[in-house]
Amino acid sequence: MNYIEQDRNTGIELLIDASRPLDGGDQFTLGLQLDTLTGATPNGATTSNVAQTFTQSSGSDSYHVKEGELPADDTHMDTRLAVEAGYSDQYSQDLVINYDGHVSMEFDYLSFGFTNSYQIDFDRHNTSLFLGYSGEYNRVHPVGSIPTPLALMTPQDSFQNRDKGSVTRSAAEGSIGVTQVIDRQSLLQLRLTHSHFSGYLNDPYKLLSIVDDENASSLGSTIEYRFENRPDSRDMDTLYFAYKRDLTSAIVDLSLRYSRDDWNITASTFDLRYLHRLAGGAYIQPHIRFYKQTEADFFRHSLPVSEGIPDFASADTRLAAFDAITLGIGYGSTVVEGKQHRFVAEFYTQDGESNPGDAVGLQKQEDLFPILKTLIFKYLYSTQW
Repeated sequence: MNYIEQDRNTGIELLIDASRPLDGGDQFTLGLQLDTLTGATPNGATTSNVAQTFTQSSGSDSYHVKEGELPADDTHMDTRLAVEAGYSDQYSQDLVINYDGHVSMEFDYLSFGFTNSYQIDFDRHNTSLFLGYSGEYNRVHPVGSIPTPLALMTPQDSFQNRDKGSVTRSAAEGSIGVTQVIDRQSLLQLRLTHSHFSGYLNDPYKLLSIVDDENASSLGSTIEYRFENRPDSRDMDTLYFAYKRDLTSAIVDLSLRYSRDDWNITASTFDLRYLHRLAGGAYIQPHIRFYKQTEADFFRHSLPVSEGIPDFASADTRLAAFDAITLGIGYGSTVVEGKQHRFVAEFYTQDGESNPGDAVGLQKQEDLFPILKTLIFKYLYSTQW
């Protein structure tokens, strides 16, 4: 996969999956994933009408952003290696038990996780009950150590407001769902998931701008920068619905997802894929996806100096209110001797509030949430031997 953001990040991902059928209907799977991301990553600070200078996380260097530009760290680079393994146990004719585990490594992040799920079939396999749970343990050890929450960003080669070298975060998730065959051409799925996250949930590389809202001559100008701080726990509930129908010449795949959490973020997703069969077993598949979310209750594009420093605040646009649209097209070749090629091209846009109502002074002249445009290309090759 090649992921290309306009004027921002570029990513490349290589994924290799292999599976081996075993006796009695069991199956073993093994996966290896390598990806790298480089480019300019928004650091959370607000756009300004003057040039800005930011200290790198190491504390020994800095980078500069021109006036009118969204502050982004163009020194960002990340590489991740992940290994996954799974075992599917055909325990009985009506019960399949799945075991999965993974380890993921980055230069500043280490993650271990597991999943255990049960699929129980009823009514001659027309109804399937799904029960699953998973857990994850992560260790975060960013460059320059963990920044002190809401502390000042200081100039390079000076004392840096950082303390611990590493911290941990964890996640636990439980799901229950049902898949129901409606007739010979269609089925529906329904799943409810509860997720709990705890520990260090901050992004150690994100900042907030403290802006002047008291002096008429400099309203909206940036006074200082502080590191973000988020609550140390998060609970989320997600409801997922899917409907699939075979129309002989095509397959319609529709899914809806709704989630909400105790950070006051609600998110809705509409996803539609239409697989149209071509002669000889090939196919094309148009794809459209709409996504909408509200902002976290502690999201702020900046902090006015008159308000003081709150307990929690983040300017990470992933926690902001925004809409996103994905348009894509896929092509799959005819399967010949167990081999198939698939190509996917997608265009993704993300649009937030460029001029929020609480913008101050000079901020009203700036685009505080530039539209994100991304191209995604995927190539997949599968074979049997």
